[in-house]
Amino acid sequence: MLTKVAVVTGSNKGVGLAVVRALCKQWQGDVYLTARDVGRGQAAVESLALEGLKPLFHQLNINDLNSIKTAAAFFKEKYGGVDILINNAAIAFKAADTTPVAVQAEVTLRTNFFASRDVLTHFLPLIKPGGTNTPLHLKK
Repeated sequence: MLTKVAVVTGSNKGVGLAVVRALCKQWQGDVYLTARDVGRGQAAVESLALEGLKPLFHQLNINDLNSIKTAAAFFKEKYGGVDILINNAAIAFKAADTTPVAVQAEVTLRTNFFASRDVLTHFLPLIKPGGTNTPLHLKK
């Protein structure tokens, strides 16, 4: 039987990192922390290792369709699909950012809607029977 696998997008900091931490503590299977920046992703994995946790890392930039396809192919090949997908990656401009609002809106929609949709387009077909694209099946 193949090892179960959870994938958390945008998980090198914030909520995504907290989800990876919780999965590593509570779920039986491989947990993948993903990030667009390899250095920041590996640093996050190392910080969790200092807590005694063992997440794995895979680079994933949701704004890059080739990156999405590469990651999806990796999980299909290695695990036969995905048991849990938490599509957490997103962006938000700071309130004090001086970028014009129209540009902020375009960039935000490109990432938070269109890129997230692209992840789902390529990963939802990989969800294994009994799998989920939400963290609702965590067991304590």
